[in-house]
Amino acid sequence: MNSYSTKEVIGLLSKKAHAKEQLSIIRVILLGILAGAFIALGYLSFVRVAGTTPKAWGSFSTFLGACLFPIGLMAITFLGGELVTGNMMVMAFGWLNHTVKLTSVIKNWLLVMLGNFLGGLFVAYFFGHLTGLTEGDFAAKTIAVAASKVADTPLKMVVSGIGCNIFVCMAVFLGAMSKDFMGKAFGLWFPIMLFVVCGFQHVVANAFIIPAAMFAGAPISLGALFTDIVFVFIGNALGGAVFLALPLYKTYFKPAEEAEKIIERQVI
Repeated sequence: MNSYSTKEVIGLLSKKAHAKEQLSIIRVILLGILAGAFIALGYLSFVRVAGTTPKAWGSFSTFLGACLFPIGLMAITFLGGELVTGNMMVMAFGWLNHTVKLTSVIKNWLLVMLGNFLGGLFVAYFFGHLTGLTEGDFAAKTIAVAASKVADTPLKMVVSGIGCNIFVCMAVFLGAMSKDFMGKAFGLWFPIMLFVVCGFQHVVANAFIIPAAMFAGAPISLGALFTDIVFVFIGNALGGAVFLALPLYKTYFKPAEEAEKIIERQVI
C-alpha cells in the first residue's frame, strides 16, 4: 500500500497537532509568515495569469489562474510552514483525540493567523506594490477581486469561508494520505484548484489580495479589511473543524490509545 487509511491519517494528524502545540511562539509566527508568503505567491501567479486575459474568455481565465494557485500549499507541504486554514482541521483532530488542549488550539490558530497575515502583507507590498506585479495592467483584476471579497455581507463571508476550508482541508487530508511526492501533489492540487474556481473566500489569500488592492489605490478601508478577515476566519474555522474534522473523526473514531499505536508504526 502506498497510502494511509482514513483512520490512520486521523491518528497521524492528531499526533502532528501535538507537535504543533510544542512549537515556540516565535517559531510559530515565523513559520506562519513563511506559509502566508507562499499562499500569496500562489495568488500572485493567479493575478498575473488571469489579470489580462480577454473578457470573452469569461471564467476560463479564472480556471487558468486556479491551475497555478495550488503551488502555495504545495510549497508549505514540502518546504514547511504553518497555515491557519489547514491547522483548523489538524488542531481540531488533536483536540477531539485528546492530544492537545482547547486553549492550545485557539492559541495556535491566532498566532498562525498573525504570521500568515504578515506574510501576505509582505508579498502584497514588496512584490505587488513596489515591484508593480499587481498594479499597472494588472491593477484592474487585483482591485476587482478584492472588491468582490469585501462587498459580501458578513453572513456570505462566513458561508463562503466554510466552503473554502472544506476544500483546503480536504487537500491537506488527501496529501497526508499519500506516502510519495506525486500522490501528495495530486491530493493537494485539485481541491485547491476547485475552491479558487468556485470563488470561495480564504482568509490567508485575502490577507494578500485585499492589501494588494489597497496599495493599488482601491477605496477599501481598514475596517472593511478587518471585517473580511474576521468573518472569513470564522467561516474557515467552521469549515475545517466542524464541517470536515468532526464528521470524519466521528465516522472513523479511534481512541487516543489506538491512535498512538498507529503513530508508533508509521512515520508521517
